[in-house]
Amino acid sequence: MSLAATGGGGGAGLGGGGGAGLSVAAMAHGGPNAGSIAAAQPSHSGIPGGGGGGGGSGYAAPGTSYAAVGADLLDKNQGFVSGKNVRSAARLPIVAVDLYGDRCDVAYFPPMEKKDDAAAAAGGDEMVAMMRAMDRAKRGTLVRSVGGLFDDGGDHGADVALRRDDAESYKAVRRYLNKGGGCGAVLDAALVTSKKKKEEEGEEEDVIVIPRPHLVMGARRTSELNPAARSAFASLLPKDDDKAATSLAIERDDDDDGPSSAISLTTINMDGNAAPKGDDYDRVAYRMRLNSRKKPVTMLPEEALALIVARCKRSAKEGYLKEHPDSDLNEDGEEDGEGEETYMDYPAAFAIPGWATTDATIEALVDASRGGSGGGCGPSLHQRSVAACVGALAPPPVPKVKKVGGQGQQQTLPASDLFKLLTETMKSKDADAAKEAARTAALERRDPTDPDPFVPLVVLAGATREGIELTAVQISKPQRPDEELHCPFGNISVISSVCHASPRPLGMLEGSLDDLRANIGAAVPESEEPTAFVTYGTLATQNELASNLKRVLKNYGKVGEDDDDWDGWDQDVPIVPTGEEIVSTGLSILAASVHGRVRRVESVQGTDGKMRPKARIGVAVQDAATCAVAVSFRYLGDKWTDPRTIFDFDRRVPAGPYRIDFTAAECAAHVEHARKTGETSLEEEAALIEATGKMEGSRGIPQREKAALGLRFRIYQRSTRHDDGDEGGKWIRIGDDHRPLTMEHSQKDEGEDGEGNLVAIESAVAEISLNAVGLISFGLVTNGESIVQATKSARNSKLLKWTGILGSILFFGGFLVKSYVEERVFERDTQRVLAYYKHAAANSFHDGDERQARYLVWKYKGKKEKLWRRLEVKYGEPVRHAWEWDDLEEAKEEGEEEAEDLDSEGDDEQGSEKSSEGDGEEL
Repeated sequence: MSLAATGGGGGAGLGGGGGAGLSVAAMAHGGPNAGSIAAAQPSHSGIPGGGGGGGGSGYAAPGTSYAAVGADLLDKNQGFVSGKNVRSAARLPIVAVDLYGDRCDVAYFPPMEKKDDAAAAAGGDEMVAMMRAMDRAKRGTLVRSVGGLFDDGGDHGADVALRRDDAESYKAVRRYLNKGGGCGAVLDAALVTSKKKKEEEGEEEDVIVIPRPHLVMGARRTSELNPAARSAFASLLPKDDDKAATSLAIERDDDDDGPSSAISLTTINMDGNAAPKGDDYDRVAYRMRLNSRKKPVTMLPEEALALIVARCKRSAKEGYLKEHPDSDLNEDGEEDGEGEETYMDYPAAFAIPGWATTDATIEALVDASRGGSGGGCGPSLHQRSVAACVGALAPPPVPKVKKVGGQGQQQTLPASDLFKLLTETMKSKDADAAKEAARTAALERRDPTDPDPFVPLVVLAGATREGIELTAVQISKPQRPDEELHCPFGNISVISSVCHASPRPLGMLEGSLDDLRANIGAAVPESEEPTAFVTYGTLATQNELASNLKRVLKNYGKVGEDDDDWDGWDQDVPIVPTGEEIVSTGLSILAASVHGRVRRVESVQGTDGKMRPKARIGVAVQDAATCAVAVSFRYLGDKWTDPRTIFDFDRRVPAGPYRIDFTAAECAAHVEHARKTGETSLEEEAALIEATGKMEGSRGIPQREKAALGLRFRIYQRSTRHDDGDEGGKWIRIGDDHRPLTMEHSQKDEGEDGEGNLVAIESAVAEISLNAVGLISFGLVTNGESIVQATKSARNSKLLKWTGILGSILFFGGFLVKSYVEERVFERDTQRVLAYYKHAAANSFHDGDERQARYLVWKYKGKKEKLWRRLEVKYGEPVRHAWEWDDLEEAKEEGEEEAEDLDSEGDDEQGSEKSSEGDGEEL
């Protein structure tokens, strides 16, 4: 996905995969490395959504057509291949192109045969499935190599040679460039495919050679070319900078007709401007003078590459029809109604070396490899080292055996040298581990346990004229030929890959091997020495690689003689050479696995207990990143933060989406800090949080708007680990600068500066993903609210929040108060009834019966006056509160005491009167 097409305004987020996300503060300014945070992505080894796995005999046939199985087995890691495209291309060969190889080897995987499709649809029992598997094994591998594209004397397989000063050639090329079609006409009328034909055409200057267009395709500026490309195009590159590239090329074409000016590299702009603007619409292109009497023509590297792809597809078609003369493809006409060859719709696959896994390159390759109608099946893209590994493991084709006496000679299935070595090593290691486990169990007096199977470590070494790549993989899950013939092992896990683009690739072998050895020790410290080194490339290159590897390994052995922690790397590790076509054949198997043509079928028990066929992908690959992705920010002026890595080398891919949260308040805090201190950003997290809080609210709207409009965001990528003067190790900007907190207002004019229609938004989330071959996907998620709208929404949300809280308190608090009051009243009335029975009906059954009292209070809830009246009528005593009875008793006690005192005082007075009278009388 082009970053220029997706950057800018809001959009839907990317799906698939998990990633670690950090805020701008924590991620870009001192936070942890996202490469170590992001989780590894699982590989797709089964049908997505097809249920659980399980073991089986492997003989059950699928109950549907192979084309449908292929669509279901679609590898979700291949984003350019859809299930619909797989079904439509099921009757077409898959063309595999080793584009970056020195010979540009081509191989094809044949389409699904009708008899296999019919047999699969009809089903069958286990015996029929076993016979069918034996028949497939007898036929051997289906992949076929067409050979190098220009084996008949060409300089490079991926060069494009066009006739010069030829009217038909010029006309065909102009029609191809203007209308975007007619590759067949260019191949027939303009393309020269070998030195022999060049000699037949005349002098050398009558042919214009476009060298290795895939090395510059997608490049925005000549300064971004890797060292190998700059060396290969030294004679075509302008001596001045990119700004003078266009004018320099035009002056040469207009003023000089010599051979040296027939072709040159220039920089053009794709949006119609005459001169490059330094944005994502700039492209490096070829300017050629095909006809000395005509104006020069400009051809993009993608357009030149499309001619190579068309040539490869035509070669694959010729090779397939030669081996299958009765194929239905022979019935197709040479051209369809619009004059475009039908072979342009063949699905393609490409092997990408690690040093070429950049976003711009992959994007251009996808555009160049589309079918003739532009809507064909997309390409299948794989790492070149993985393709070499699959090709080295695959068995060679079964040789044809002459019949003797009407009967064919019996022969065993062939096997590759690497497969034999790995099988023998695994058997030996597993046997030794089993013996050691049995001995340990006997000493510990327990039953022995099965040790883990040995997983061999294989180092793949490949080199071309432009670069070198060393890749360490672990190979596991052996598969029987009746399960899947093309893939003897079902799982390939990439540990690390060290790649360099260099005009002298073999000179970087020792340093690259040192880096790979260190990476392996850090990633899998428990692994043993490599089981084998596998070389791939041309035979001459493999011989040089082998000699240099032996020299380096011998030095490792000398150093490790007295080292107790030596990892075993020495000259005793075998070096396995391979054929020159290994990459293209392995690539075709990988592509066939993506399309579901290479698969294994297992019998899996369903929930109902019945055994059903389950198709699984032929080989599952866990890729590791061969490039790194970083981001950078600009808050104030032209000061950019240092690139911060979010996807590092050797992490599992596909990876992402990686989420970055942007807020206007945080940007304003960075701007304020940069203005005061002159630094690019505020790195201390606690201080950033405090400063961000001060910028929130209505008072910080002006600062937030200005900071949001000034925020810029860049994505960088590099394919070489070290920047030791190596241009391939420098960060390359991907796409234009992004403005995540800015959106366009549809009802405002752009103004003189072109930014009058821009509106600042409060927040946004950027999502970045990386696939296995370096393609970056970018998306921006936002609600589209401006800062003023977001502030109002936040204020309204705050008011609504506190209103809701207060209402909830009042609502639920009212119930609590009501319940509390009712409970108190209930207890008060219960005590009132108990006190009444105690005084009005003492010593009765109701006296002290709390349950009866509570029942009466509950029964007469809301009708208490009625209860009091009935009790008063029944017992003839008014109903009083509990404390009123106490007052009444106290009053009675006081009355009784007063009555007793009065009687005693009267008696005393009467006695005293009598005594006084007597005394009187006595006196």
